[in-house]
Amino acid sequence: MYLEHFGFGRHPFRMAPEEDFLYMSRQHSRAFIFMDSAIWSPEGFVVISGEIGSGKTTLLKKMISDVKEEVKLFHIAYTNLKGDDLFQVILQQAGIRLAEANKVTMLFAINDHLRQLAGKGIPVLLAIDEAQNLSHENLEDIRMLAGMESVHGPILRVILLGQPELKNHIAAIPQLSQRVKLFFHLEGLPLDDTEHYIHHRLSVAGMQNPELFPKNIIKRVHDYSGGIPRLINKISDALLLCAFAEDRIYLVGSDIEEIRHELLVSTDDIVQPEVAPEQVGKTTSQTSNPALERIAAALESIDQKLTTLGADGDDPKVRLFKDPRKRLQDGKV
Repeated sequence: MYLEHFGFGRHPFRMAPEEDFLYMSRQHSRAFIFMDSAIWSPEGFVVISGEIGSGKTTLLKKMISDVKEEVKLFHIAYTNLKGDDLFQVILQQAGIRLAEANKVTMLFAINDHLRQLAGKGIPVLLAIDEAQNLSHENLEDIRMLAGMESVHGPILRVILLGQPELKNHIAAIPQLSQRVKLFFHLEGLPLDDTEHYIHHRLSVAGMQNPELFPKNIIKRVHDYSGGIPRLINKISDALLLCAFAEDRIYLVGSDIEEIRHELLVSTDDIVQPEVAPEQVGKTTSQTSNPALERIAAALESIDQKLTTLGADGDDPKVRLFKDPRKRLQDGKV
């Protein structure tokens, strides 16, 4: 919505993981090296934990992109699995169909398949995202799979990624915990990395103006996000939207204060506004926050301006309005 307004070629702060937007901070680089080492070393078993939005999935996507031609990958992203679902998913990805599919026959079929791959010198990787949702039974099954061996040693490498509680789930199974060669936890980015992260995403999105996010704005973004990349994206996107809504090409840090509860980025307890009895049961739009109403009104105003200006053809004023960077150069903002 605001791409042309700021001169972006792509959306700089999407919530979905995008590999080419990945910023390799010091800790993300370490995590990536540990994941990569799990693939190429015997008995590779690495667990990467981190808060929601800390960049685990993006790291995994990059790793998969880098090694997909060299390894046999079993990638599981949906982890609300029950019973023998884990084995079923692996067999499906291996292209194996069984006439009688019980847990014993599936285990033997998986073992035979992995041995064949190992005999051809093909590394086999099981990568599971959101692994904190795996059941105790699922983790026991992973322990069994990780223990499978050929004459050359273990035949399955494992990378588990999940939220912080994953480490406790694994520690509750000593036989599994002992197989893990390395635990690594992703924390929030420090302030300097937050600055580099924002500038990196702006650059990838096609903008070469780092002054759009001055240091004072970045400091506020860092304070409210705790350095968690997904929250940085969320807040930065909201700041750009607020500026666009008011036809600004600069950001105002106080906008975070006005909409922080709607963004759910405050570390304080969120105090729900009192709702009058007659408002109970009405839609959100009828009891909306004044800051959001201001943004909506400004967006409507911009739409009206564009409609009016669009009828003026090549009027120089129209070109100035449509190119905010030129307005800035001409001193009109």
